[in-house]
Amino acid sequence: MRRDHEVEFVAETDVIVVGSGAGAFTSAITAAKHGASVIQLEKATEIGGTTKKAAAAYWVPNNHFMRQKGWADPKDDALRHMARLTRPQHYDPDKPHLGLTEWEFVMTEAFYDNAGPAVEQLTKWGALEPIPWDIQPDYYAQMEENKAPFGRIIYPHRFGGAPDEVGDGTDMIAVFAKIADEAGVDLRLGHAVSKAVVDDQDRVVGVIATTDAGDIAVKARQAVIFASGGFTHNVDLRTSSLPGPILSGCAASTNTGDFVPIAQALGADLVNMNGAWLAPMVLDRAIANRPDQVCSFSIPGDSMLWVNRYGKRVVNEKAPYQDVVPTFWAWESQKAEYPNLALVMIWDESCKQHHSGDKYGNPMIPDGGDQAHIVRGDTLEALADAVQERLAEYADRIGGWNLDPDFVSTLKSTIQRYNDFATTGIDEDFHRGEAPIELYFNMGGRPGNDKNETMWPVSDSGPYYATLLAPATLDTKGGPRTNPDGQVLDRSGEVITGLYAVGNCAGAMSGGSYWAGGATLGPIITSAYLAGRHAAQTSTRVEEPAAASV
Repeated sequence: MRRDHEVEFVAETDVIVVGSGAGAFTSAITAAKHGASVIQLEKATEIGGTTKKAAAAYWVPNNHFMRQKGWADPKDDALRHMARLTRPQHYDPDKPHLGLTEWEFVMTEAFYDNAGPAVEQLTKWGALEPIPWDIQPDYYAQMEENKAPFGRIIYPHRFGGAPDEVGDGTDMIAVFAKIADEAGVDLRLGHAVSKAVVDDQDRVVGVIATTDAGDIAVKARQAVIFASGGFTHNVDLRTSSLPGPILSGCAASTNTGDFVPIAQALGADLVNMNGAWLAPMVLDRAIANRPDQVCSFSIPGDSMLWVNRYGKRVVNEKAPYQDVVPTFWAWESQKAEYPNLALVMIWDESCKQHHSGDKYGNPMIPDGGDQAHIVRGDTLEALADAVQERLAEYADRIGGWNLDPDFVSTLKSTIQRYNDFATTGIDEDFHRGEAPIELYFNMGGRPGNDKNETMWPVSDSGPYYATLLAPATLDTKGGPRTNPDGQVLDRSGEVITGLYAVGNCAGAMSGGSYWAGGATLGPIITSAYLAGRHAAQTSTRVEEPAAASV
């Protein structure tokens, strides 16, 4: 933090926006459309942040597509569904806040009330080109509280594509950038914001950004909006904050939690710092930590299962990715170990033929693709040897974690039990294939399987294939507490004047849950729209009058 009298501003604007993902662009465009001048500062040398790497679905309750089709999504029902997922241990439909804290309830209610209008307005401006995706169920479509299991998910249109062609985050960012430029937003790359500038009344009036030419100060007459992402790639902060081991993440590599110390210096109240958007990731990718790495969001396959270091199956392999990760964190007290720190994904030749692909982080890459993370064995014994050898390469990164000496014998028993389930179509251990989202994630079954398309007996002869999966994040979801307009609150609940936060650099009201596909970007876009509008409509600060001379 710096005082304004200590710095020399090189530029001045009404609103500064930090970042260039969906949240940042939404705030920048909204502020500009409401009459504010905007300078947008991005740390990286290219735009897009984590949004650019994402499928970029956004979850919008009671959206205009649903209303046009006559699909009901009443507010009370939607709030109960979100509350049930956010705080299941406290949920009570008869309580005024449904078991949520007052802040969580207010923020969740504001999301429901404003998500649809925000998307409609952004669409009118051309900043969003939404395509409804009615075939994808919510992650918890089967829950009693979910009265609208289909219809809330929207995808971006492919930039310049056919009318109904679905795009991804790259397309979303391309549209945002085009409209921001047309709205007069001054976008500057290579500006890593490291400090806030405050006046003598502790109002935020600008920022310090590090550039190739040195540190510069930019003044904001009305507000600074941070939309700079979480702290996935800040190992120290990640390790001290999250509730279990995380080996990497697929957020933009610039997401190192830069806003956390800034917010702390300004007295912000940090919330949900133990929360993250979770997903498994191929261990080899996590170790490599490449900027283009992705998590494994949906893993198809039927003659495929995951086992721990003892060769035991420990999770429903088709469960939503957020729900799988806590299994990696199981602690065995007598041995003082994480037996599931990595899970060995095993599949056979027929699964390879039917389910190979490269979408959404599928580890079963087709021939000709990058298969460096895959090991092969003609027998289960040979496969286990190959897995052990791969794990030994990473021993210094995973505490020497490796397979148990009895791994193969236990694995054979595990496969036999799995095959018995696959024959009947009923997974008596983990109920695989019983939830609508699990069928969607499987992306279709093989011909002749009319019992459970997610399960098929593993072959009794090789070759067999394996890869290692590890706990990771899409990004973290902890940061300063805000009000529905995105204004950052201090530890006494008062607004820190001039400071806003949206997206994964702000504290999320959803706790540790992941409501549905697009439940990251839906709230991000909504809160960013509200923040941009509020910041633009805040009166320009009036300088204090000079003392009268005597």
